[in-house]
Amino acid sequence: MAQQVYDDEILGKAFDAGLTRKALVFIRPYWKTIGLAFFTMLLTTAATLSSPQIVRYAIDQGMGKSDAHAVGAAALAYILVWLLYLVSQNRQSVIISWLGQQVIFDIRKTLFAHIQNLSLDFFDKREIGRIISRLTSDIDALNQMLTTGGLTLFVDIFTTITVVIVLVRMNLKLTLMILTLTPFIWIVTSVFRSKARVAYRDIRRKVATVTAHVAENVSGVKVVKSFSREGENLRRFKRVNQENRDAIMYAVKIGAIFGPTIEMIFAIGTCMILWYGGVKIAQGTLTVGELAGFSLYLNLFFDPIRRMSAFYQTMQGAMAGAERIFEILDTKSSVADKPNAIILPRVQGDVEFDKVHFAYGEKPVLQGLSFSAKAGETIAVVGPTGAGKTTIISLLGRQYEIQDGSIRIDGTDIRDVTLKSLRRQIGVVLQDSFLFPGTVRENIRYGRLDATDQEVEAAAKAVGAHEFISKMAKGYEEHIHEGASNISSGQKQLMSFARVLLADPRILVLDEATSSIDTATELLIQEALRKLLEGRTSFVIAHRLSTISEADKIMVIQDGQLVEIGTHAELLERAGLYRKLHDIQFAADQEIAGGL
Repeated sequence: MAQQVYDDEILGKAFDAGLTRKALVFIRPYWKTIGLAFFTMLLTTAATLSSPQIVRYAIDQGMGKSDAHAVGAAALAYILVWLLYLVSQNRQSVIISWLGQQVIFDIRKTLFAHIQNLSLDFFDKREIGRIISRLTSDIDALNQMLTTGGLTLFVDIFTTITVVIVLVRMNLKLTLMILTLTPFIWIVTSVFRSKARVAYRDIRRKVATVTAHVAENVSGVKVVKSFSREGENLRRFKRVNQENRDAIMYAVKIGAIFGPTIEMIFAIGTCMILWYGGVKIAQGTLTVGELAGFSLYLNLFFDPIRRMSAFYQTMQGAMAGAERIFEILDTKSSVADKPNAIILPRVQGDVEFDKVHFAYGEKPVLQGLSFSAKAGETIAVVGPTGAGKTTIISLLGRQYEIQDGSIRIDGTDIRDVTLKSLRRQIGVVLQDSFLFPGTVRENIRYGRLDATDQEVEAAAKAVGAHEFISKMAKGYEEHIHEGASNISSGQKQLMSFARVLLADPRILVLDEATSSIDTATELLIQEALRKLLEGRTSFVIAHRLSTISEADKIMVIQDGQLVEIGTHAELLERAGLYRKLHDIQFAADQEIAGGL
């Protein structure tokens, strides 16, 4: 069993230069848009920084000197400045929103494409819900840092520096008085960061657990209902949902303490300015306009600090999300094309396993397995559960990479050819074949998109699926629901037969493919299968030994090794493992028949 990977445990740094460089790759193509967004932000900041000077002028030059023209000019300037602010703020919001959606689109597309190309061992180690959270919440968190948060941070830094310069020029003593509060702000922020870091890590873990729990229950809804597990599953979901709620509320409480504490420090600073400034006004060394302007600039000094403190949370979540995203993007598929891989031409179908060794992690499955199949032969593979039967067909299509030995098709090692050209010539029908939401025609055409409607219908007729499809309300245009809930298991399997046969593979694999088909339906398609398997090398894995009696060869696998091989009649005569399995199954069938 593969070791599960819970990458939600990744805590993430507040800032990681390496991850940031990787993330910037996605935003770099939009540098012109970034420049435009930055320009609108500067206009917004310039308008904001101009307002206190206008107020100062209106008070000192207009009201203080009873100059109506100065007051009118100040009022007009104030309106024009705020019109500039509103227009630039509007453009800034639209541009940043567009940029954010483009970045999300690109990252999600890249991540999805990469996940599609990863080998099966990657999925063996991860829950579906946790993979989904990489494509949703983690990408959203990263986008916050790359677009809105990142650009705002630059502007806030610029604004803070500019305001400090203006404050120093206006009144050095008042500025130094305010700067004495900086160490207190730093201490409070540091304490908050340490608490918030743990809290937000716990939230990410709980959210991923909720997502995984939902995905697990939706995927296994039939089993849930079969065993009447609705009540128990609801109790389990309630528990993980409560844990998620409690984690979020803990983070909210931390923020609720941090925010007012910072505001109190800012309020103390304002009181200090009003007290000291009032004294200076009384002494005649400071004007009312200067104090009013200084107070307004003081708010402009505190606002970016507030935002930058809050941005730490965004950075923390974004870095953790980025680490998990790039953990996947940096994961190399264990099965990949060689640099000099060739395209496998249309094969005859000779297959050879030569001393093949394979293990899932440290658990050995195949141990020096060797056998050969000639083109056009039908090879049945039987054996106890866990013997390695399904592993054999997985290795044939290079879903996993063997540790030792070689697998050859028409004398060519499958590791020397491209995966696409190899898998195009291997058709697989699994015990529980997957149908996608879409029409019947689209599902059958899935493996060969250029097939005509006539070819689709011909494939369906060949496997006996045409009759039930024709009886559907919309025929081949009937929509298949998610999970194929609106058709029977046998019908789903027959459609899977039609799909793989339309793709016209040279090698065909049936992995318990008739297990979902009733006896009457199975008899109906046996003749069609004989014709369709003719000329193709076929591997048939089946527990029901009656379905493989006509195979050219039957391979008996036990503990990853080939223990017997021969025809049905030959293996029965040998009285080995096959004969034992046959007798057990025959006795069970007789007992069932007697019970009926």
